Amino acid sequence: MTIDFHSHILPGIDDGAKDIDESIEILDRMGEDGVDVVVATPHFYCTKQSIDRFIEKRNAAFESIRPYLKPSHPKILLGAEVLYHDSLVRNDDIERLTMQGTNFILLEMPYTELTEKHVEGVDYIVSDLRIKVLVAHIERYLNFTGYESLCDIMELDVLGQINAESLAHFKSRKNCFKLVKDGYVQVMGTDMHRIERGYASYGEGAKILRKKFGEEFIREMESNGIKMLKDRPFEEIIG
Repeated sequence: MTIDFHSHILPGIDDGAKDIDESIEILDRMGEDGVDVVVATPHFYCTKQSIDRFIEKRNAAFESIRPYLKPSHPKILLGAEVLYHDSLVRNDDIERLTMQGTNFILLEMPYTELTEKHVEGVDYIVSDLRIKVLVAHIERYLNFTGYESLCDIMELDVLGQINAESLAHFKSRKNCFKLVKDGYVQVMGTDMHRIERGYASYGEGAKILRKKFGEEFIREMESNGIKMLKDRPFEEIIG
């Protein structure tokens, strides 16, 4: 089962698909690419809106495309790309932002040097709030922070997601490969926003990973994804 864990396919809710037509075209392409499930993860910024308002807007955006969905489209699960913020850490309601049917949250770290305070905050989400964390596009943070600082986050009981698009470019591909080798990558996503931006497809990313790490790694990612959607314990996924 091919699962895209990071996308902005819902229309008019963030900087992703601008309207229903674009949402459906993205889903058409994902279906042709062989994606079985896509998690819709519009941006959530706790400093800009309440969780109630976000969920209301997200659900309305999904309902707007429901009449146009086709059997060939991937199944859509609702979630959020939640930007880390100090005030978010103490909010017990963030469990409402988890991926549909699971206790996993897609957490976007800030684009700054990652510090011990960030490590402590993520650890609080995992250990005290008992929410499973999937860190979004982990390779991107290496443009802002050192590898060891990122490792401090990834050595917690968290999982890592990389973007297919990052595999299409030499510098970010090298970072992705190193993160894979060090065991920090469990799943992949397209982080698809707009068609006009020319994002790499899931299949393109998988092809690059397959060439470098073999078919076994692709099967492992698929297995990880299935376990996540079944909300299996962290230890069972990380193996």
